[in-house]
Amino acid sequence: MQPRAVFFDAANTLLDKPQLIPAMAGALLVHGLELPETELARRHRWLSEVITFPDTTSREFYAEFNATLLRSFGISPAPALLEAIFDACSYLPWAAFPDTATLARIGLPRGVLSNWDSSLPDKLALIAGVTFDWVLGSDQQGVRKPNPEFFRRAIDATGLAADEIVFVGDSLRLDIEPALSLGMSAYLIDRDGLYPQASVPRVASLDELADLL
Repeated sequence: MQPRAVFFDAANTLLDKPQLIPAMAGALLVHGLELPETELARRHRWLSEVITFPDTTSREFYAEFNATLLRSFGISPAPALLEAIFDACSYLPWAAFPDTATLARIGLPRGVLSNWDSSLPDKLALIAGVTFDWVLGSDQQGVRKPNPEFFRRAIDATGLAADEIVFVGDSLRLDIEPALSLGMSAYLIDRDGLYPQASVPRVASLDELADLL
């Protein structure tokens, strides 16, 4: 069926923190640990897929996340090292991915459904020249991905049938699987080429998505 609306995840789909990996690599280098940024980014992305992020993160959450990341390199997560990473990476700004500029040429009503706190509308304003018809954040809705109920609320908000809606996200677990389970179409956005064997529709950029829609 021809799509009549498209929904997007926010973090790592529309928005990211471009300074995060360089800041983390710099903190590690100060402690005598030189890790390649490409591999650091890949492992960080993979952990983000398998570890559930709360709507509001904390020092304790990041200590556990970064400890797991370091152990994946065989590095013991000493408290001083974890503190250095946290200090270097806290409060870094969000930015829109450059390819979000192409959203303006997708001639469909657009929405966002994301695990995010009440700042979601303000963060989406970082995407210049693009507005969204629906913005559903988990903090405001009281339900989080991958709960199918969250996706049902997006479907209900549009007044469309599920198979008339496309969902785009970077996580198989949080985005693609629940969307497909309800009958929506879905695309896994994979800018870093992490999933070449993906069994679901996959795009390398929003530009590629715009060509398909």
